[in-house]
Amino acid sequence: MVRRREVSIGPDRRLRFTIELERGRPRSWAVQLEWYDPEEGRWVWVARYDTSGGTPHRDRNRIAAHEAVDLPRDPGRAARVAEMDLARRAEEYIEAYRAAKAQGKEGW
Repeated sequence: MVRRREVSIGPDRRLRFTIELERGRPRSWAVQLEWYDPEEGRWVWVARYDTSGGTPHRDRNRIAAHEAVDLPRDPGRAARVAEMDLARRAEEYIEAYRAAKAQGKEGW
């Protein structure tokens, strides 16, 4: 079973959560910071933590893929730590994304 939810953390930014459960226990998860890019007229993902590939890591659109991160082993706690980081550092992540975009770095 997959559960999803979205939380607004500002007029132009939100967090999107996805968790896949197997027998009631977390199998995989992702927490993603999205920003409404006025130049593109749409929401873009800026940074995310996820377990794609089996190991928790952070991806930053236009900047870095699969950055190693130190997260708790418990999936629920790890997702909460990721959520707190993305919410607290949203402006920093968005500004880095905007700078990379201005430099012409490709998104994915």
